[in-house]
Amino acid sequence: MPDEPTTTRSGEDLMTIAEICAEHGVSRQTLHTIRANPDSGFPAGVVAPGSTRPKYPRQEVADYFTANPLRPGRRTDLERPDEQ
Repeated sequence: MPDEPTTTRSGEDLMTIAEICAEHGVSRQTLHTIRANPDSGFPAGVVAPGSTRPKYPRQEVADYFTANPLRPGRRTDLERPDEQ
């Protein structure tokens, strides 16, 4: 049986943390760091009755990543000591 999208009463499409990671190309750790920072502006999760796992509004998550594109850090493991 295929997974059906989870919706709220208003018909809003919700996604899990795993779906956010897959769709937006972020690791779970990066997503946790973003979510843990109250100043990040990441949308609040919705917890369905009987569940402990939050789900997030798809459009709000997409808007967040559009407004806050990921910027990879500089790799320092490949530098020689004289290049620092």
